[in-house]
Amino acid sequence: MLSLLIREASQMGIDTLLASISSRNQSSIDFHKKNGFTECGKFVSIGRKFGQDFDVVWMQKFLY
Repeated sequence: MLSLLIREASQMGIDTLLASISSRNQSSIDFHKKNGFTECGKFVSIGRKFGQDFDVVWMQKFLY
C-alpha cells in the first residue's frame, strides 16, 4: 500500500510525504524508518491515553 501511495504521489508532483505517529506506536515508527522516512519533529507530551502521556512524532520522506 505504501509503495502505491509513493508512486501515485510522485505522479501527482508531490515530493514529500509526512507521517504523524504516536510515540507509543514503536512498530509504526520502525515501519516508516524501514521505508525511508526520517524523524523531522516531535510534539512532546501532547496527548494522553490510558493515563499515560505520549508524544507525537513527525516523520518525512522526500520522493525526489
